[in-house]
Amino acid sequence: MQANSRQTALQADAHHPQQTDYLRLILTARVYDAARETELEPAPNLSARIGNTVLLKREDNQPVFSFKLRGAYNKMAHLSP
Repeated sequence: MQANSRQTALQADAHHPQQTDYLRLILTARVYDAARETELEPAPNLSARIGNTVLLKREDNQPVFSFKLRGAYNKMAHLSP
């Protein structure tokens, strides 16, 4: 997520302190140093089938082609030296 998008999200939810704290942890996570923001992709066949718009968050579009990048990076970042 881009820095200005993260800041806007934090400002928009400032009236819910607990949610803002949780949102702040998510948006400032160190994983953004390794992962890139992936686009939402429409799923036209599924959308037609259920009669609503369905968008997929394709984590397999990460540079290492894996949705596990975030979890692995987070685990390694918290290991003791």
